[in-house]
Amino acid sequence: MTISKTMTRDVVTPVTIVTFVVSTVTGIMLLLHWNAGLVRFSHEWLSVVFSAIALWHLVKNWRAFLGYLKRHAAQAAFVTSVIVSVVFTGMTGTTGGGAVNPGAVFGALSGARLEAAAPALGLTSDTAVEVLKAAGIDAAPGETLTVIGERAGKNGAAIASMLAAKRGR
Repeated sequence: MTISKTMTRDVVTPVTIVTFVVSTVTGIMLLLHWNAGLVRFSHEWLSVVFSAIALWHLVKNWRAFLGYLKRHAAQAAFVTSVIVSVVFTGMTGTTGGGAVNPGAVFGALSGARLEAAAPALGLTSDTAVEVLKAAGIDAAPGETLTVIGERAGKNGAAIASMLAAKRGR
C-alpha cells in the first residue's frame, strides 16, 4: 500500500469525519443560539480544517470530479446548489453595518428585465426566451422575470432557476 493510500485511509478519512461532525453540531448550536460563544471559535476553525481537507480531496480526485460534471444531473445539482447558496447568502447576509435585507438578491434578479438577467445567468436574451418557450412559458426580452413568472404561475426566482439550469448548454 502506498503512502498516499495509507494517508487517506488512516489520517484524512478520520479527520474528515471528525471535522464534519463537529462543524455540523457546532453549526446547529450556533443556529439555535445555544452556547454560541463557547462553540463559535471551534466551529469557525474546524470548518477551515474541513474545507482544507475537502479542497485537498478535490485536487487529488480532480479527474473524477470532472467526470461527474459531464453528467447532466450533476451539472444541474452543481448549478442549483451554487444558486441556492448565493440566494440564501443574499437573503440572510449582512456586512455588519446595516440591517439585514432579506430577499435583496431575489428581488433584484426577479425585478430585472429578461435581457438584463439572462447574461447574469449565462445565457443570451434570445436563448433565455427559447428555454422558457420550450418549457411552455411565454416570454419577451423586455419583461421582468417576475412578470414572466406570474403569467406562468411561478415567481421570478423560479424563472431565474430554470434559466440558470440551462446555462452553457
